[in-house]
Amino acid sequence: MLAKPFHRHCIFLLGLVLAAGLCAWAQRVKVDPEQRYLLLATKKTSTMEKELAEVAAQGFRILVGSPTSGTEMALLMERVATPPEIYTYRVLATSHTGTMQKELNEAAAQGFRLLPRTMIAKQTAFVGLEIVVILEKPPRIEKRYDYKLLATTLTSTLQKEITQSLAEGYQIAGMVSRGEHMVIMEKGSAAR
Repeated sequence: MLAKPFHRHCIFLLGLVLAAGLCAWAQRVKVDPEQRYLLLATKKTSTMEKELAEVAAQGFRILVGSPTSGTEMALLMERVATPPEIYTYRVLATSHTGTMQKELNEAAAQGFRLLPRTMIAKQTAFVGLEIVVILEKPPRIEKRYDYKLLATTLTSTLQKEITQSLAEGYQIAGMVSRGEHMVIMEKGSAAR
């Protein structure tokens, strides 16, 4: 007879613990309305993307990103927008350069643009060293971009590929290294 009330009590307590955890997460990135700068740091790119969405909705925009340790990344943000004029973000992370170029161009087709000051190499438990980049979409899209990712360990090869890409109308957007050098080239066009 005691098992059923005890069971209901345990379920109720578990529900309270889960609800408290979700509430704590939701409140973790809420900031004072007068706060101008905010530092976000996490090891998981999925967590970073969720937190970016929450603080962007509060008017924050990325200033710069950096690795803080081998496995963590940090973003320094500044409040610059008034909702609903907010920026949206997409976090891309991969250890495969072909995948990164494909995902860059898919996001660019939706109006996102690479933030070169967020390109980092980050250590992960499962895939080793991966490249993480963040793309930003402004409230109004005036220009679209196309990306080309160049990656090699040979500097002479990279120099030739950069020269060829420049001749095709691309500009250097950023560079990051992880045993090989990766340069992301960007070409802009009018919004479609």
